[in-house]
Amino acid sequence: MLDAPENLPHAVAFNVYHPEAGTGGMLMFLPGRTDVSFVPSIDRRRLPAAPEFTDLAWYLHALVPALVTAGLTGYEAKEIRY
Repeated sequence: MLDAPENLPHAVAFNVYHPEAGTGGMLMFLPGRTDVSFVPSIDRRRLPAAPEFTDLAWYLHALVPALVTAGLTGYEAKEIRY
């Protein structure tokens, strides 16, 4: 349904949650489905040595393998200050 031709011009977002880790956020597929965005908005994991920063590596490790099977060919990660 997400990739149905009539839906491709629209962004589609939903919340995902990792129950074992107790964290999650909003996963958004942008129009055309060639770009995806993730915002860690549910109990954001922080770097233990620098808790003001998000543990981006943890999220990439959790998300990228599944997104590769959906056609991901690259990614860009950046910290957004809350």
